[in-house]
Amino acid sequence: MLLISTAKHSVQELRALEDYVDGFELGIGLEERNRVFCREFGERILTVHNLPAIRTDYDKNFMMNPAVNPRGSARMVKKMVERVNVFLPGWKLYGVHGGLRGRIKGPNDFVIRGRKLTFRECIENISKFSRILKKENLLSRVALENIYGAEPGSPAVGMNEAELGEIAKHVDILLDLGHMAVNCAYQNIDIEQMSFNNLPVREVHLSFLRPEIREFSPNYLDRDLMYWDHYPYSETEVNRQILEVAERMKKRTEIITVEISGSIEEIQSTLELLQDLR
Repeated sequence: MLLISTAKHSVQELRALEDYVDGFELGIGLEERNRVFCREFGERILTVHNLPAIRTDYDKNFMMNPAVNPRGSARMVKKMVERVNVFLPGWKLYGVHGGLRGRIKGPNDFVIRGRKLTFRECIENISKFSRILKKENLLSRVALENIYGAEPGSPAVGMNEAELGEIAKHVDILLDLGHMAVNCAYQNIDIEQMSFNNLPVREVHLSFLRPEIREFSPNYLDRDLMYWDHYPYSETEVNRQILEVAERMKKRTEIITVEISGSIEEIQSTLELLQDLR
């Protein structure tokens, strides 16, 4: 099924898009605002994402990073679940950011400050995170999402198939193709080379890269143009490959969620292109 995230959209915008999708994902946002979405769309909201019930500045500035902060991230997951259950009791899956391999200043910074953890240390932390969630009977409803850092020296966990495979030994995967495309550019790898076969992918997030990014190369990742994903579809080789992988993943996962910003016309045009993913 094809969903669209509520993040960065209004009720009016989502009403204009609802015929193009099968439902919605409750995205990052203030609890008060997300309650409105739930009143409007009710049972059509099937999944929730990262920080879906923000109340305080602490919540807003919290970096969900189980690769570095497993206990704090698990506590935040439990808190978000308890809040969301009050106004959206029927959600199916909670997608959580996997994080970077080090600490950052805040959720919009994405540059590692201080020591960079080894990938093995990050996996040990993700294992702790998953064990805590299992004790809280939450692990089966959570999937960990691959993200990206703001520079090659600030790597995320889950930058390629091998890393996702290690993560998947502990928790299911939310595969974000826009994020993966950025990590492929860091590594000079075409995303179409990746199969993602044998991974427990519970959900796919789909967005496209800005049209200036013509190849999978770090030379196109201009910091002044960050963020590089969450764009509507444009005809580039990079976006063609992202779409091709999404079409392959439809056979492997039940849920594909679109995360794109732009004009209503741009979003509608992209959703028309994606109708075969429903």
